[in-house]
Amino acid sequence: MNRNVSTYIESLPDEKSKIAAQLRELILSLVPGVAEKFSFKIPFYHYHGMFCYINELKEGMALCFCRGKDLTDVLPHLEMKSRAMVASVTINTKKEIQTKGIEEMILTAANWQEEAKKMNRSMITVKKKSSKK
Repeated sequence: MNRNVSTYIESLPDEKSKIAAQLRELILSLVPGVAEKFSFKIPFYHYHGMFCYINELKEGMALCFCRGKDLTDVLPHLEMKSRAMVASVTINTKKEIQTKGIEEMILTAANWQEEAKKMNRSMITVKKKSSKK
């Protein structure tokens, strides 16, 4: 486990710290081969590319999926919040980890990461400029 991530989680207020610790445990246990890093001053997880991150919000903790845009149809709790690619779910209490189906979200997102890697699908689609004739 990454020491900087541990320090970050321990520095959070009590309920947020418990939520973040459980999210961390779920990600590490459900996704074999996931790499935990401390990037942009938050816990970041890499699995076949940038996978997800945990971020403190005023109202709770956010679990953000880097390819979340592709998952909003199958995971209705995910919100885009005017972002182009990342979708997230806000967790206000530790109990919501079960009631919002966070485990299923992590597994679904990990499966999609694997599929996208196999298909060589880029995270961001660049629109080609139309050529004028």
